[in-house]
Amino acid sequence: MNEPLFDIKGVSYRYSDKYIGLKDITMQIHSGESLAILGANGSGKSTLLKIMAGLVFPSFGSVIALGKPLTQDILSGEFAGFFRSKVGFVFQEPDVQVFCPTVWDEIAFGPLQLDIPKDEVIKRVEDVLDMLGIRALKERQPHHLSGGEKKKVVLGAVLSLNPDILLLDEPTNGLDPRTQVWLFELLAGLRKFKKTVIMATHDLSIVEDLTDRVAVLSEEHTIVADGTPAEILKDKDMLLKVNIIHEHTHRHGDVVHIHSHGPFARHDEHEDKQ
Repeated sequence: MNEPLFDIKGVSYRYSDKYIGLKDITMQIHSGESLAILGANGSGKSTLLKIMAGLVFPSFGSVIALGKPLTQDILSGEFAGFFRSKVGFVFQEPDVQVFCPTVWDEIAFGPLQLDIPKDEVIKRVEDVLDMLGIRALKERQPHHLSGGEKKKVVLGAVLSLNPDILLLDEPTNGLDPRTQVWLFELLAGLRKFKKTVIMATHDLSIVEDLTDRVAVLSEEHTIVADGTPAEILKDKDMLLKVNIIHEHTHRHGDVVHIHSHGPFARHDEHEDKQ
């Protein structure tokens, strides 16, 4: 097998040198994988994604990314431009990522920082506007857009860099059903182009439909399962334990129904006990 894009060994992270965010994470991610990092709120999945993006750095352990140790020092040098051109990150909340006066400027910003020729930048922006269906927004101020429109803009700002690796933090967060469908179609298209897509999520529909591998984080901030979507989704006891689904009971006469519920009802299971 080829050298992994990310080789994460024994990574732990502490906030303020005190509060545990991640505990002893070891995993490898290879080119072309579509991976969901699944976990309840507070399990550390967003922190793990930010470590892979070089936005925060482990308290313990190491990360090799694209063949180089991913450290603060190396991202202050020549490797930084190469890394930022290859790895795109989309925050959970688009408001923290938009800052330019217009949508066009927002999408053009990244390529301009990489000294890409102006003609190529213009072509990339125009292509992204068309691909995402947001050409009508190009002169609008990003902060005045709807939540779904902002999500498209920040995705456009990342896609204009044409990264090989896309890191998405809770990509369906705050999206209306129509925009969720649009996002699913976009992510399915990226898989066809063999992009490496890594998503932090608690959305089981993403796990089932858009990934080929799932790593599960517990509320103790460590990996408790790593497998195919089918393997993960059938392990009801594990999903209950990590607080991805919950269970309640109610009675109809002499029959007790046990219902397990996740973020999407389509994944509910029902068991009858006499």
